[in-house]
Amino acid sequence: MQEKSVVIIGAGISGLKAASELYKLGYKSCVVLEARDRIGGRLYTVPGYKENKYDIGASWHHDTLINGLFLEELGLSKEERAHFVFDDDVAVIFDKDRGRVDNNPEMTLELLLEELIKFNELQFFEGLDVTDTSYFETIVKYLYERRDLLTDDQIKYLPQLARYMESWHGIDWKSMSSKCMEIAHQGRNAFVMNFDKIVKRISSTFPEEWLVMETEVTSIDTQGIKAVVKTNKGENYECDFVLVTIPQSILAHSLRPEPRKGRIEFTPPLTQKIQDAFKTAHYGALGKVVFEFEECCWSKKRSRALSLGKSSTDIINKVRDADDLASLIKRLDIDTEYKFEEGESWDFPLFFVNLAKHSDIPSLIMLMADPLTRHIESLDDKEKLYDFFEPVLAKLLEAFECSGSVTVDFDDKLKTGDQKGPILKNIFTTKWTQDDYALGAYSACVPGDDPLDLVLALTDNDGSKIRFAGEHTIMDGAGCAYGAWGSGKREAVFIAQKMGKI
Repeated sequence: MQEKSVVIIGAGISGLKAASELYKLGYKSCVVLEARDRIGGRLYTVPGYKENKYDIGASWHHDTLINGLFLEELGLSKEERAHFVFDDDVAVIFDKDRGRVDNNPEMTLELLLEELIKFNELQFFEGLDVTDTSYFETIVKYLYERRDLLTDDQIKYLPQLARYMESWHGIDWKSMSSKCMEIAHQGRNAFVMNFDKIVKRISSTFPEEWLVMETEVTSIDTQGIKAVVKTNKGENYECDFVLVTIPQSILAHSLRPEPRKGRIEFTPPLTQKIQDAFKTAHYGALGKVVFEFEECCWSKKRSRALSLGKSSTDIINKVRDADDLASLIKRLDIDTEYKFEEGESWDFPLFFVNLAKHSDIPSLIMLMADPLTRHIESLDDKEKLYDFFEPVLAKLLEAFECSGSVTVDFDDKLKTGDQKGPILKNIFTTKWTQDDYALGAYSACVPGDDPLDLVLALTDNDGSKIRFAGEHTIMDGAGCAYGAWGSGKREAVFIAQKMGKI
């Protein structure tokens, strides 16, 4: 039995920050147990073509006016901190049939999207008992109630532009809660290049021997005076506090009896309050696909682009002729169903980052939401990946003023100068839904969820030896790297106060 003051489970950003703060507060006997062979959790920087680097987990400092991690980085010299650029931009928006639809003076889709979001917000100001619905239903409601004030083109294209929110929440419009949909931005977004520098910096602020890798925690027993933590390697740790920083998705599995990787057996079981809170807490799966080219053959004017899901002309007549909202929702729900066996990339909104604008890297990073993420991450073949996205990629490059069709050269068979136009050298995708220690990306809300319930349940356990940290345990920065970072700092201070260190 090894004795420690604090056992931290998980070496993601929240666990690393907690360890850093505890060491700063004078702790000398702590351990960070990590199931993977690497630190960082869902902050994960990987190499690509020509040793370029990409963050396939978090990519941005969001809410930079209040982002504690970003402000901490600003306090460092440029050499010490991770490079970043403010990449907020007016997105190029394009459709399968019409091409560019952004900044169209007749459609004014961007302004209509702002009105739709305000329409959604106002419906919940009507009273506390207003029923939460899917974002899809709210969009249809807006079209139905405002149809006499909308042109045919606005009715046709606005719903697909509105699906842009999927790339924030990591779930599709039919799963997304309207009540929890709005994103209140607290400042600009800064694209980080790359997060591995931040992970290394924070992990270097406490003793290296605190980190124990490839060690999965199997059980936590808090029945005695001290907590006992057991691992899959047969090691036992006795400690005053256990800080659990595993993702919400894995913690949810720990409430179920079925054995699986990452599951922790809690003795006694977690409180009923925590178990009840998980009934209104769900998880999203934001995924990425990286397209790496030999050189940049497209415009660097804009840093962002959005391909709209395909729009049906039928929607115009159905909206205009509808006798009631309920039947319209039902009809449009059927019309917008998709099957992956027969589907195509135009069924979904796809958000692109033009990495070439702010760097010398000729790559495009695409963001997608569940259920597309789950399907794409299950594909291992590069050719299948490319075939699925090829129609959208071709239209994107056209929207970015690129002439010439894409030439695929995954096997490096082309000779220099043999081909003009974009040469695709590599394509790869995230695997978060396939990762046994992630099972997705971050917390998300379906209709009826209240994220505050879970936050309160996991943090309002003053007398327990078990504490929780992670992006799902905090409201400011929920789903973000800085939220997870802040929760780790919060818990270190709490533990130190309870143990009389401060």
